[in-house]
Amino acid sequence: MDLNDSASKASTNVAAVRKKDALPYILLFILLAGLLAVLAGALLPPYYHAVPALLWSLGFCVSGMLLGFLFGIPRSLPSGTVNAAPPDERSNGKGRTTDEPPPPSADAAAGNASNTLFLGTPTPMEINSNLVEVSDWLTKIIVGVGLIELKSLPGSARSMAAFVAPSLATDTPTAMAIVGGIMLFFSVHGFLIGYLLTRIYLSIMIKRADSLVKNESVRLESGKEIEVTELSRLQQKSLDDMQEAVTQLLLAHPPDGGAAVTALAGMPAEKRPATPVLWLDDHPRNNTLLVEQMERENIKVDQAISTRQALAMLQQKPYALLITDMARVENRRRIKDAGVRTVRDVRQAQPTLPIIVYCSKDTLASYGTEAEAAGARFITTSGTSLLAAVNKLLHEGRGDGGQSFVS
Repeated sequence: MDLNDSASKASTNVAAVRKKDALPYILLFILLAGLLAVLAGALLPPYYHAVPALLWSLGFCVSGMLLGFLFGIPRSLPSGTVNAAPPDERSNGKGRTTDEPPPPSADAAAGNASNTLFLGTPTPMEINSNLVEVSDWLTKIIVGVGLIELKSLPGSARSMAAFVAPSLATDTPTAMAIVGGIMLFFSVHGFLIGYLLTRIYLSIMIKRADSLVKNESVRLESGKEIEVTELSRLQQKSLDDMQEAVTQLLLAHPPDGGAAVTALAGMPAEKRPATPVLWLDDHPRNNTLLVEQMERENIKVDQAISTRQALAMLQQKPYALLITDMARVENRRRIKDAGVRTVRDVRQAQPTLPIIVYCSKDTLASYGTEAEAAGARFITTSGTSLLAAVNKLLHEGRGDGGQSFVS
């Protein structure tokens, strides 16, 4: 489902990750270029010794990387500090802190596991931040001493070059110039390597490790794991959907087929036939809780992320129902009416297959009529209505040629 701006934000995040992934290769290419230049000076004039030059180059590079590592270690929040979510995230259900367990329900207190979607709750645990404190302490000392001794830096660099130059076994002025270039290039480049890689990738690894230690994810009954913040957001959306559905039920007459849905809902899940359903969505994570609820009702959900994949899966296996989103990224291009095109393609391949379109309110207003005309049996923006429609259509069976309707 296209959850308003979530799809565009996810696409932006993916593009950002891809750009970051190219950074190590760029840094490695520059490092190899420097090493090749040092090696060329050994094979061509002035013919200095290659092994000492390469060893000193790598040594200065590693020294710079260590300094960059110290400067790039991410800072963590002090113990007891709460990282409040932005207002837009709090409106989506992210206002609760990740270390605060959800309120226990009456069913959970009674030990009724069948009414519980997840098995665990986050356990608070403080993370060891000694490395961050040491890094902060060392960087302040290095910066302070460096500023104080800034005037003597050129003399120290000249002394270091004079110490390294004899190992190259060439005339002193040439050796001094070569060592100066090696010191400047590999020290600066090593610092950039250490700082950038630490700042970008170590932050990600530390965050993942902290999440594991803090247990900021819960395990669903199916074995899947989901982050607490994501679970909170999806639960809040489900609550909003249920409130809207209850309001509609109070203001309108029950829809046709209500008795069939009620009869199916009253049947124990283990006695219901296992029914395969295909769900097409390029962001399947947004539907985690709905898929979990369907599987608890003995509805086996297979997921596809593109129209081509969905059509291939429909040819390989018979499905009782197809659920599709509306706006979707196809071939690296965002198509706002992809759901309408999917309905048309599936209608040509399998005319009797019931199709449900689950989309946002914006795409429903723009393309809902087209999707209904193309052959969609049900179009909704509500997860609660979606679950009810799935039960209704599965109970009716494929041969039913019932009317199309929009919710």
